[in-house]
Amino acid sequence: MLTAHFTLTHWWIAAIVAGLALAAAVQSLATRPRDKLIAAVSIVGATGLYTALRGSGEGARQALQLFILGTLPLAILRLLFAGYLRRQLALKRSGQAMEDITGRQQAIFFAAFVAVVISIVVL
Repeated sequence: MLTAHFTLTHWWIAAIVAGLALAAAVQSLATRPRDKLIAAVSIVGATGLYTALRGSGEGARQALQLFILGTLPLAILRLLFAGYLRRQLALKRSGQAMEDITGRQQAIFFAAFVAVVISIVVL
């Protein structure tokens, strides 16, 4: 594992970076400025607050690892599916209905999610 030498400070830094990456990913999906702010602050704020509360004492390292494992894959998937999401947002902004997700697209998303999570766990 690449993180075997991480101290608690390193885990906090990684958690902050993962939280900021998730905030950027989530806010980029909103269409109005107010919604962007609400999305970024509420999702990252709630998970960050929970991690900070659970991250005191003995379980700090594990709480931070779980936070990173929960947030980083979502931010990475936002990058991987940027083209698809860009098309969907363009349809919404133009007033048209967004396309329904197909079973194949769901399977691809799930497979990508599993691959990203496994990659992060291994590294």
